[in-house]
Amino acid sequence: MKRVQVNKTSKLFFLNVLLLSCASANASDVESSFYGSLRLGADYVDSGTSDDAANGRDFLSRIGVKAEVQLADGLTGLGKVEYGLRGDDGVNFNQNQKAGMRQIYVGLKGNFGTVTYGSQTIIWHQYVRSAYFSDGLDSLRQGAIRDDDMLQWQKTYNNWKFGAAIQTEKQDGDSIDQYQVAAQYKNQSLKLQAALAADQQGENTGNLYGFRAWYDISKAFTVSAFYHLAEEDFDLYKGNSSGNVRLVSAEESGKVGGVTACVDEDRSTVGLYGKWRQDNNQVHARYAVNSCDIKGDVSSIKVEYIRYFSKKFRMWASFEQLDNDTTRLPSTGEDMSEAQVGVRFDF
Repeated sequence: MKRVQVNKTSKLFFLNVLLLSCASANASDVESSFYGSLRLGADYVDSGTSDDAANGRDFLSRIGVKAEVQLADGLTGLGKVEYGLRGDDGVNFNQNQKAGMRQIYVGLKGNFGTVTYGSQTIIWHQYVRSAYFSDGLDSLRQGAIRDDDMLQWQKTYNNWKFGAAIQTEKQDGDSIDQYQVAAQYKNQSLKLQAALAADQQGENTGNLYGFRAWYDISKAFTVSAFYHLAEEDFDLYKGNSSGNVRLVSAEESGKVGGVTACVDEDRSTVGLYGKWRQDNNQVHARYAVNSCDIKGDVSSIKVEYIRYFSKKFRMWASFEQLDNDTTRLPSTGEDMSEAQVGVRFDF
């Protein structure tokens, strides 16, 4: 029975893609494209347990369709549908398992900026949280990558870029569950970013603050620093939502990460990042510390090498070491490290 359900889901998804493609082919003012990003590899996790081993991994592979249509009065209509390809355990790419929705939104673009509504990458992530590394799970960062029922606006003006968002998720008595605001200033070598996510859901209505700065020392060298602070009554996203993923099956133990969450505590994260790129070679590294008022600290050092064979095809190798206070250990009782190798092919 399970296989029949998966097949129906897959057929329905690809039928929708086909219908959208056919419709765009018959409309001269609609531009649409099918895209994908395959990100497959393996890692070895060492956390002092009997299941420590090498494992094949999917690093957030996805496929999708995006489209634009020219409207009256200089407006452009936007739409996007994107699915992730990994299985239900959130780690592996498994045959005969259905794709999972990542993004679906519609929007308008004009002189006022760009307005989008739906499930999409949130303002907070775009401005102060975007992942540095190829696995897309830069440990210790707070907040989230995507969320549902988000109405977002962004506008660029000279060296400035502004963003704002509100979320109307669930019929739970709160018409607005959160709002976000963000700003960015950029000149030739400096970029400064700030964002706020304000929890409006339930009785706990705290804030999550974020700041990030980038500086290009030269064409080859870039440095960056970031700082996140979540108040104790900010309970959206349940503490830290990023971090390494354990190898054990989610069916057996849940989605156990190398960085445990600190819900109902003040928690901050500070990090330093550096990148060097020359021709087709890139090396980058990051040091960060996540601190919780009661449970203690976790520090992380991560280094990655990337070889670009083209703009669309690359390979990487990385290593990360997590050092945890005894009260912030993962479920195993020891510090944790992870080595990765992977390939990314965009099309």
